[in-house]
Amino acid sequence: MNQIQQEHQKLIDSLSSSLKERGYEILQMESKDYPQPEKFGRHTPDIIAKTDKGLIVIGEAKTSEDIASERSKEQYWDFSTRQMAEGLLRGQSVEFHIIVPRKVDLENLRKILYDLGLNVRIGKNIFLWYLKE
Repeated sequence: MNQIQQEHQKLIDSLSSSLKERGYEILQMESKDYPQPEKFGRHTPDIIAKTDKGLIVIGEAKTSEDIASERSKEQYWDFSTRQMAEGLLRGQSVEFHIIVPRKVDLENLRKILYDLGLNVRIGKNIFLWYLKE
């Protein structure tokens, strides 16, 4: 595993720990301890979890090098605009959690989300994290 892959895995592990602390159940994750995540539309997220009410939660880790890539921008749009397809929560937006390495990356991410018109979703169904070391 190269340094960027190691950093990416560290971000995934940190986000999954934070989600578990909040009572979310990890269903699939980029890790040897879980089944690999299934594709959601055009992309495969790093983490798929659910809340105690059954709401799907998508987690995505972004390294500094990958925050602004076209693929990442597609993921931000695709994952943050997904809705529950069935059940009592049908039509409700899924939660989308994004983790980045540093606070400065968080500011870059906020600007990208703003440019994509997704800033209105921050705090509603988009939640931003950075690695606190």
